[in-house]
Amino acid sequence: MALSGAAAGSSGHEVGEAACSTLTAGGATRRGSGRETMANRNIERQDTVRLEDYMRIARERAWIIVLSIVVVAGIALYMSYTTTPLYSTSARLVYQKNDLELAVTGSGLNAYDYDKDRSIATAVAAIRNSQKMAEAVKADLGEKTKKDASALVGMVGVSAGEGSDLVDITAVSTDPQEASDVANAYARQFIIYRQNADRATVAAARDVVRTQLDTLSPEDLQGDYGLMLREKLETLRILEAMQDGRFTLMREAGVPGSPYTPQTKRNIILAVVVGLVLGIGLAFLVEYLDKRIKDEKGLERASGLPVLAAVPAVGGKWKSGKKGERSTEVIGFEGSSAMLLESFRTLRSSLQYFETESGPRTLLITSGLPQEGKTVTTVNLAISLALSGQRAIVLEADLRKPMIHKYLNLDNKIGLSSVLAGQSSIAGAMQLVLMEDLLPESSRRAYEGVDTGVIRKNLYCVTSGPLPPNPAELLASTRMANVIAELKQLCDFLLIDTPPVLPVSDALTLAAEADAVIVTARLHHSTREEMGEVHSVLERAGVRAIGVVAGGVRTSHGYYYKRGYNYGYGYQ
Repeated sequence: MALSGAAAGSSGHEVGEAACSTLTAGGATRRGSGRETMANRNIERQDTVRLEDYMRIARERAWIIVLSIVVVAGIALYMSYTTTPLYSTSARLVYQKNDLELAVTGSGLNAYDYDKDRSIATAVAAIRNSQKMAEAVKADLGEKTKKDASALVGMVGVSAGEGSDLVDITAVSTDPQEASDVANAYARQFIIYRQNADRATVAAARDVVRTQLDTLSPEDLQGDYGLMLREKLETLRILEAMQDGRFTLMREAGVPGSPYTPQTKRNIILAVVVGLVLGIGLAFLVEYLDKRIKDEKGLERASGLPVLAAVPAVGGKWKSGKKGERSTEVIGFEGSSAMLLESFRTLRSSLQYFETESGPRTLLITSGLPQEGKTVTTVNLAISLALSGQRAIVLEADLRKPMIHKYLNLDNKIGLSSVLAGQSSIAGAMQLVLMEDLLPESSRRAYEGVDTGVIRKNLYCVTSGPLPPNPAELLASTRMANVIAELKQLCDFLLIDTPPVLPVSDALTLAAEADAVIVTARLHHSTREEMGEVHSVLERAGVRAIGVVAGGVRTSHGYYYKRGYNYGYGYQ
């Protein structure tokens, strides 16, 4: 966009001198009166996190949440496909009490089986650790498995519920048929093991009776005692043959149809849940570590000031792609969207609520740190005021890194520093800003056929001039106060562009000469600590800050649609 200013060199300053008398006469008649004033109330800063803050964090950090879910689910999927499938199946044994002890002792009483828990515990230990049983299982399986006895022990697990009569023998293998064969073989061999153990106990009792019978004489054998021993010996022979080990097979182990691990579907579901929780945690951690202000409400809480206007980012950045240069697209409204123009109309309208006795005629614009839009806001607000018929003068009081003359393509050989040094008059330093190239197309059409001098005489600028070695001293001088007082008499609004308030004190020095101060900040750039420090500095200095301009707003159709910019209005 081509920007037009006053004629370069002396011609521009001559225009300024000629216009001073016109400004003096016209400015007094245009100063607003009778508008309602509004108390300068700072928005109370709050540290409370609200539901909408959580929703905003979730929206802005959604990529972290999605990435966490994808990464964790990917890891789970990879592990599922690289893990060797294992099959598990169980055979179930049930413990059943028999009357072996009662038969041996001859007691017919039905006593509680105090030996059950010990028998089950012994069974569990025998299956888990018995090498002899593993060798018996190996012999039982034969060609069905190529694993040795030690490997078979590692394949089997045993479980028994407390107070339960059930014992589960579980076998795990990469081959489902092998898992079934091993579990069933262990069940069979354990039953045989228990049968042999109980039969051995009965056989031992039988041998004792046999020994006693062998010691009796023929006469004693025919007596009552000999008859009782012979009956007992026969009973023990029958009991020995009937022993079942008190464990029977209740359920054989079937062949599993699917592996118990990995369970891909379950793993993916769990991974998504874990990834979601992890992603949300990381999102809030990143948000906590990221001190940048993201939205207007956050800016109000951090600065303690109301947001006067939200300025959309033009081209996405304040700077251009060239190193050391700034984009001129952010100055003026020619070719820009309606949203940029409307934001400065909003800012212009907001000024009526923050007036002194004769209106906020002198506004000082500053920021916390550089590159937060103070100069852009100063120039565009001045253009917006000029479009509304107000006469505005822009005073570039940034004598350290001035930018206004570059934005407006004005000559900077003579400016404020020249006036303060006594090398030029105010009239000689003023330059007329030609606004035709700064206007939106709709405004240019409105002025077609009308004297262009109406808008040509509404905006003037006093650039910084050559940079002095002592800017702080010059701005604090009596001469600077006189310059501001004289410029006030020439316009409806005097806009003073100053350096950032945190690095240097120039803005605080000039604040006493201004009716109000506007602070600018850039969303996703300015930090909460920075704005809190700006608030504290201005408060300690007794500066009347009326609000903050939020720059760099990330625009979207929905964002501005909610604010009514599409409510039946069109901008051409």
